[in-house]
Amino acid sequence: MTKAHWQDLFERLLAEFDRRGAISGAEEQTTLDPAIYHDPARFAAERERLFLTQPVCVGHEDQLAAPGSVLALEICGVPVLLARARDGRLGAFLNVCRHRGARLVTEQGTVCHRQSLACPYHGWTYRLDGALAGIPRAEAFPELDKHLLGLRALPLAVRHGLIWIVLDPGAQMPDMAGWLGAIDDDFAAIGLASHKFYRQHAVQRATNWKLVVDAFLEVYHVTRLHSETIGPFFADSLMVSDAVGRHQRVLVGRENTPEVRTLPVAQWSPQRHGTLVHYVFPNTVLIYHPDYVSHLGIFPGAADQTLFIHTMLTPQAPADAKAEAHWARSFELIDTGVFNREDLVVCEQIQRGLSSGANEQLILGRLEQNLRRFHGSVEGALQ
Repeated sequence: MTKAHWQDLFERLLAEFDRRGAISGAEEQTTLDPAIYHDPARFAAERERLFLTQPVCVGHEDQLAAPGSVLALEICGVPVLLARARDGRLGAFLNVCRHRGARLVTEQGTVCHRQSLACPYHGWTYRLDGALAGIPRAEAFPELDKHLLGLRALPLAVRHGLIWIVLDPGAQMPDMAGWLGAIDDDFAAIGLASHKFYRQHAVQRATNWKLVVDAFLEVYHVTRLHSETIGPFFADSLMVSDAVGRHQRVLVGRENTPEVRTLPVAQWSPQRHGTLVHYVFPNTVLIYHPDYVSHLGIFPGAADQTLFIHTMLTPQAPADAKAEAHWARSFELIDTGVFNREDLVVCEQIQRGLSSGANEQLILGRLEQNLRRFHGSVEGALQ
């Protein structure tokens, strides 16, 4: 953690502490149309223009470290298959047999280990690099060229240990350092690439994907909704944020943030003396807790259905039973106690409330400026 990297964020956050309770007039109150959260046409446009064309993060490469590791996911209605080939290369494919379209791996969300991939319907087999390897009764297909019928590959890149794919097999993967912009430097400063996969939980929730992003971009709710869990660790609604293209960087104030005034600048930590949050457009959130990282993948299935995947990354793999127990408790607290019992429950309640017609507009106050920025980025991408 170098002086040059985090000092500006902290100095701005300390200024917010100095004027605690005084809200700047720079951000005006605005409104949102509730239809953006439940209109089917709007959802179809978001899926087409945001989720099928932009890089989306589907996990950490450490989850598929061993050759032969395979993971099937249903992402925004697209059947995805990640596979680590015998030579160590990681590939992403459509989880679709090239014969009649059956799924090759039916287990969803769980890493399994395979020597090859076999279609359960007619037994066509594929190597883990996607190449078509075998066809039962091959004489029935005298004109077939096996070299042209490998699995349909998806663009893939690994950056700082994170796996990014584009869900359109005909698209191009952008340069991820350029795509991330200044957040790429943040990932390097935080040492994200050296973190290890610990545990993952995926759950379908009855809410629009944008409501989930909203929940992790504003801090107005933290000391209230989370008053029995993490709320006491945080200052009320104190944070600073930056737009990084369509992405965002947020540093949230904790009760111990002012302690940095007594420390050398090089020791100011955006994990121990604050909570750093990265939002990567359109649906990735990383939250840097004091001793681990939560990676959130927020994938829409319908206007009112979202697949929420929480992956916990730790600085090192558990070395003993004591470390394992520590990480297990931490995961249970944040995943079950905070995300699933508090944040996502409220998102589902809001979704039902929006459908009731009670609110013709949703109000965004001066403490919710990150939401204004987020929804502006979505609108811009849909133009």
